[in-house]
Amino acid sequence: MGVFRWSKDKKNAKKVVQKSAQKAAQKTAQSTSGAGKQKREKRYSLLVEDFFESSRMQGVMVIGNLHGRVKEGDTLYLYHPQKPIKEVHILGIELGPREVVETAKNQQVGLCLDLESVEDVARYAVLSSVRPVPRQLAGRLIENPRMFGLMMEYDRLYSNSVYMDELLFELCYSTFVVPFYMEKPPVPQPDGKLAFEEGTFVGFRPIKKAGDGNQMVFPAFTDEVAIAAWKDAYSEGQPRQVATMQLPHLIEYVGTTNEGLVINPFGPVPVMFPKELLEQVKQSEVFMRRYGKPEENKAE
Repeated sequence: MGVFRWSKDKKNAKKVVQKSAQKAAQKTAQSTSGAGKQKREKRYSLLVEDFFESSRMQGVMVIGNLHGRVKEGDTLYLYHPQKPIKEVHILGIELGPREVVETAKNQQVGLCLDLESVEDVARYAVLSSVRPVPRQLAGRLIENPRMFGLMMEYDRLYSNSVYMDELLFELCYSTFVVPFYMEKPPVPQPDGKLAFEEGTFVGFRPIKKAGDGNQMVFPAFTDEVAIAAWKDAYSEGQPRQVATMQLPHLIEYVGTTNEGLVINPFGPVPVMFPKELLEQVKQSEVFMRRYGKPEENKAE
């Protein structure tokens, strides 16, 4: 058993929730609109499940399921919480022993990377074409390449306790985006910030849980590209606004009326975190190290 006590309750949901959150929205109304323009089909990711020194060329071979298309010479980024983010290059691609190719798409592959040592990589690291967010855009441009890469293998690995520990660790440390709507648009202030008129209602669009029209779950997204898959995320004529939220706020909005939290409910791989699992996460060492004890970090 790892850091977390986790549930094997695997429920993928594609539809989600209603909740009023004016404070959370007001904090980020002007900060994230328009971010995340890169199309998902131009991105790719791979969850590293095995790695070893290459016998064919000088570098480290990593093995995993590729989502997207890569070619020899591509630049990508290696993400793992215990390692520095590394920019790496693909030296070679193999589909099997002595089966060398120049390109690969949506299949299990071996990628030879220009790493000096196997110490530079770790199991369940994520290779991604998504660049690290520049410091000047931190808080405005939200990307979660490792969370996204882990989620892509959820259907296959959810019963693996080590994998689930990694997924829940990333859940605790990620910042997510949630689209919201308002009755009236915010008003620009002299200092450049946006403010809501008194009495303006701000909320999250209600969506029913897939497979059960009587239950609701709360949605969050790894990035704005994932939001784009939700065709009704924004009302016609309303500004496209998103709030940024970390796990304590998300749990707060799940509350007692929703069955749980769902990340990327419209794909490519939705992952549902039931309320019972979220309560376990709140008591975990990782959560408390990140946010303090649950009673000390209630969403304001």
